[in-house]
Amino acid sequence: MTTIERSGASVEAVIRAYCKEFKIHEWELRYDIVTRPSSGFLGFIGRRQAKLRFHQEDLHERIRFFVEKLLSEMGVGFSSIKSRKEGKSVYVDVVGCSDPGFLIGKNGNMLETIQFLANRAFEADRNLDRVFVDLDGYRERREQQFLRQYMPQIRSVEKNGKAVTLPLMNPADRRVIHRYIESNKGLKTLTVGEGEKKRVVVFHARLSEKDALKHANNNQASSTEEAPKAPETPEKAPAKPRNQRPPRNPKASPAKAEAPEKKEPKAAPKPATSAEAKAPIPKKRPRRKPQPKKESGE
Repeated sequence: MTTIERSGASVEAVIRAYCKEFKIHEWELRYDIVTRPSSGFLGFIGRRQAKLRFHQEDLHERIRFFVEKLLSEMGVGFSSIKSRKEGKSVYVDVVGCSDPGFLIGKNGNMLETIQFLANRAFEADRNLDRVFVDLDGYRERREQQFLRQYMPQIRSVEKNGKAVTLPLMNPADRRVIHRYIESNKGLKTLTVGEGEKKRVVVFHARLSEKDALKHANNNQASSTEEAPKAPETPEKAPAKPRNQRPPRNPKASPAKAEAPEKKEPKAAPKPATSAEAKAPIPKKRPRRKPQPKKESGE
């Protein structure tokens, strides 16, 4: 903690100037008023300015105080809050929470929201890269479980020196990979892709980003080339005749249609003349019936 003194025409003016100079919010100020302003005799004799003594804490302490005040406003009890700074990252850990299930939320959503608010509150500070909020080591344990599935690929980069492109990940999972690789001086990371889900390329420190990008592009190209090789067997198999079946069906349909067309002319002459249909009937009747009748009459 450092102590800084500032003076001005009024207390409010000194506070505004101090907040603008150090980019500090008024709610996190801690100061003592050394002297209050006075106009003096006749407005200029014995005139005195306001003088304030500010107690400026380190960045991680300011963030700790923000999280502490936020949890108090939410009604969440806790025993203590620890904070530390590593490089340009600040880590805040809430210890002894009275309701850990509520503070963590479903899949850590509540903890992510508090972390997001802390990052937005201090995003104007150039000495800060990112804030990480944890609860009794919950996030650390979860990150270790997540990293286990990618450790063989990361170790292969250390041994072989060949870049590796990891699967699509959301921003939270990508940050876990980036933060882990930052602790390893022999490796670097690069993000490629578009949209919310992107890929992380892990490559050796002796490689340049251009070489890593080439490797990532080659992997994507090889994956796209290998994809059509699999359906080569179905192309030789009855894939083509299946596509040719639709033209054969129309040929078969007219053939079937020709059959009823030949039957239609046969059916047409039936109603042509009613006399022709009735004529053969009486001709057959007199031939069959009159002969037995004449024989029986005799």
